[in-house]
Amino acid sequence: MRSGEEDNYMGLNTISDHILDILQNSMDSGAKHVELKVDEQPGEVFYFVVTDDGRGIEADKLRLVLDPFYTEKKKQKVFGLGLPLLKHAAENTGGSFSIESKPGEGTKVEAKFILSNIDCQPVGNLADVFLSALTMKDHVRVVIERVVGSEGYSIDSQELPNLLGDDYRSNPSKMKKLYSFLEEAERLSRRN
Repeated sequence: MRSGEEDNYMGLNTISDHILDILQNSMDSGAKHVELKVDEQPGEVFYFVVTDDGRGIEADKLRLVLDPFYTEKKKQKVFGLGLPLLKHAAENTGGSFSIESKPGEGTKVEAKFILSNIDCQPVGNLADVFLSALTMKDHVRVVIERVVGSEGYSIDSQELPNLLGDDYRSNPSKMKKLYSFLEEAERLSRRN
C-alpha cells in the first residue's frame, strides 16, 4: 500500500478486516446460515467468498451498495463503506470483486487479492476473524472452509456445542480453547 493510503480504508487495514466486515453484514441481514471459504496460494493469490441466506438485495439497489455514501442503516449515522473499500482494495492489487444477490435468497460476495502486488493489504489474523464469526450470533450457523496451498480444514459452528459444551460462548476457558484450536489449525495449514 502506498504511503498515506492506509487511512483511506477506515479501519479496514487487512484482508481479515474486510472478511469480518462482510460476515457482519451477512449476519445483520437476517441470515440463518453463512458460509465462508478462504483459499490462499501463499505469495500468489488470496481468495474468499461469503455466502448467506439473508434477506438479499434487490437488483436496482445492488449497484448502489458499491456507493460509499449509500446505506440501508436508517437509525445510525453511518455510511456503507465496507463493500466499496473491499472492491477497491481487491482490484487495486489486480484482483477482482463480485457481488450477487436475490431478495429472499441471500447474497454472495467474492474477492480475490494478488498477494505479490505492492498495494496488497496484509492478510491479518484469520484466527481472530474465525473466532468472531463462529461466536458472533448463536442463532446463525457459520461454516468455514480454509485452504492454504494443498492443506486445509473446516469448522462448523453447529458442532461447537458438542465439542465444547452449550456454554462455550460465555465460558472464557472454552473460548480460549476454541481460539487455540483455530490458531493451531492456521499454523499447521501454513507449515508447507
